[in-house]
Amino acid sequence: MNAFSNTKIHWDIGTAYDLFISLRVLLEPEQYGVRASWAAGVRSRVSPEHRSILEQTTHIIMVPLTFVHELNPPKTSAELLTKLRQLPEGTILEKLSFHSRMSPEIKDLYLNTRSTRAWTKEEVETITKRRHLTDSKTAKVVLKSLYDAWSHREEFGGKLVEALESYVETFFAEEEQRIRPVMEQELMHAKMRAGSRPLPAMLEEITAGVRYGDLDHVSDITLAPTFWGSPFMFMEYLQEFKLLVLFGARPGTMSIIPGDIVPDALLRGMKALADSTRLRILRYLAQEPQTAAELSRVLRLRPPTVNHHLNQLRLAGMVQIFLSPSGERKFSARYEGFDDTEILLNRFVRGE
Repeated sequence: MNAFSNTKIHWDIGTAYDLFISLRVLLEPEQYGVRASWAAGVRSRVSPEHRSILEQTTHIIMVPLTFVHELNPPKTSAELLTKLRQLPEGTILEKLSFHSRMSPEIKDLYLNTRSTRAWTKEEVETITKRRHLTDSKTAKVVLKSLYDAWSHREEFGGKLVEALESYVETFFAEEEQRIRPVMEQELMHAKMRAGSRPLPAMLEEITAGVRYGDLDHVSDITLAPTFWGSPFMFMEYLQEFKLLVLFGARPGTMSIIPGDIVPDALLRGMKALADSTRLRILRYLAQEPQTAAELSRVLRLRPPTVNHHLNQLRLAGMVQIFLSPSGERKFSARYEGFDDTEILLNRFVRGE
């Protein structure tokens, strides 16, 4: 029990979380600040057929946090694959996609999808709204992936397990041996901080700047580290008042690319500051917190452009995010990010 909150804190760890997160990172490397050429090299280890299924999966499934959370310890890729093989192929997509806060309307829509009937205009609009698909090009790709998978979910379930097995065999089985000790160490550090700080402050620290506006309604929160997801936060309600949060657990001195001596955090920080628009954004955010829409108006830039720059600043830990209970996000400057970049640069150049 945290001394400053009625919310009970639980702890979890599992490389199976990172299995799915790593797939997202490798297929969208620029979104996560990863070198595209290296990501392409890792993807090329998987056969074109399996690679196509994994790519489709990232459009359909975010990160199946609830499913991984329910695995038996130590929640490795081997345990995940064993669990998936035990499921009827027709239920795999459902088990990986559904969560406690998904509306019954969406669940029924997916489960009633058949190849003999196309989605109606109203059904397409419902999915587009629920998935927050604002870009028409992205929406088209996601909707096609969803329809193809759900209309052939038994066939897709079998192919997905095969594709995951191939990915684990060619890359992730070795990778999880590298990242597990790091995650264990960062989890230990997080537990130490939890004993002396209020829950909101502790969360803000371990998530590099995410401030959750309303934790009063949460009775239980489970915290788990993610190496590949750093510095982002992933969250899902396990039940109505029980929240699961994955926090970034890749030290600033480490690179996501094995053997690379240049820390990811240093590259992200230098890249974030080497852009005039991002510097202008930081100047505005230092004056007062603003939403992306407010920044878009004052900068006279399209919302997708502003979101791109905010994502780069978030990667560098230079913006703080306030998540309100209504879902609104406000951003402010996070000065710790500037200090961290300066310290990392000095240490790296001096060979420390």
